[in-house]
Amino acid sequence: MPRLKIDTKRTLYEPIEIEIGGRVFPLKKVDRAVLRRIRELDAETQKGNLDAAYERLELLIGKHKFIDDLALENLIEITNFVIRSIIAPTKKEKNEPGPGAKKSQS
Repeated sequence: MPRLKIDTKRTLYEPIEIEIGGRVFPLKKVDRAVLRRIRELDAETQKGNLDAAYERLELLIGKHKFIDDLALENLIEITNFVIRSIIAPTKKEKNEPGPGAKKSQS
């Protein structure tokens, strides 16, 4: 019987990381429940609840004390970066040229 096996641990895409104050924070796994909560927080942010914007970042990278000290401009920049990275991810680079790539003549 045919079977499709999906390895949920592997991915073709580079992990998304955010560097803040010299520390690197990987983006947490985003699943359906997280997406739903982000949507709820987005609605709250649009109503003027800026605390919801900070909570959204906590969902993405975890709770850290420095998040409360981030300027709103930094928070927006981080959020925009994460959204762009999710929408248009870059695949991991291979060590070899892809098909159709010309070999160098040395």
